Order: sequence, then structure tokens, then C-alpha cells
Amino acid sequence: MAFLLRSLLLLGVLTTLGCGGEVRGKVSGKVTYNDKPLTGGTVVFNTEDNKITEHTPIKSDGTYASDRVPLGNVRVAVIPPPKSPMANMPKGVKMPDLPPGSPQAKNYAPAAGEYVDIPQPLRDPATSKLTLTVKSGTQSFDIPLKGPK
Repeated sequence: MAFLLRSLLLLGVLTTLGCGGEVRGKVSGKVTYNDKPLTGGTVVFNTEDNKITEHTPIKSDGTYASDRVPLGNVRVAVIPPPKSPMANMPKGVKMPDLPPGSPQAKNYAPAAGEYVDIPQPLRDPATSKLTLTVKSGTQSFDIPLKGPK
């Protein structure tokens, strides 16, 4: 009988915790740079021990949401969207006319969101100094970034 009770108790604990899966929190918010919404890029959440990292995209209105952020203390960084292909072309050079859907056209596709030159320290969770204590359930975390104008 004692064995049966212990087995049921263990089963209850395992059911409560899930099947060994990691417990994650839901975090959402808005990313701004110098008081303007960031229109693309990625928010990075990294555990203090660097074992778990979560990347979530930033939408065109500056908002982001993830239900896979590790619980506990996390460091946060923001990576801007990549520069457009035109940014790397010499002045006066025109974008080539390529047939839509061609393999070369993909190389010139515009990035999702406008590139913003976010300072390098804010792009790395180890140097950004942005932190959050993630709890189970849902929480809001806005990320107001500042930099040179």
C-alpha cells in the first residue's frame, strides 16, 4: 500500500512538471530606439549560464512576443534587421533589374524592417546590461533603447 501511495505521489509530481520539458515564460513588449518603434530585428533572451537562448522577431510596429523565454534571470539584447542590399552599393549605382522569383533576386530582397545602427553593446546579452527576471505566466517587458541620434 505504501508503495502504491508513493507511486501515485511521484506520478502526480511528474504530471505537474510535465514530461521533463523545460518550463518557459511568456514575455511580450515593445522595442523602441530613441523613442521610435524598431521596425524589425530580433530580441534575444539568454540565461545567466548561457545554456538557453531564445530569439524572437520584432514586428513592424516594434512589438514582440514569445512563450518560450527561460524562467529566472535572463540577459536581453536587441539585434537590428540587416542593412538593405542598396546600403552596400556604391553611390550612383542602380539596383539591377532582375526577374521576380529568380535566384539572384533573392540576394537583393529588402530586409524585414528598416536598419537602425544600434550600438554594439546593446546587441550582445553579455554587454547590454538589460536584464529581466522571468516568472511563469505572462509578463510585459518594454525595451526602450537609447543611442546616438
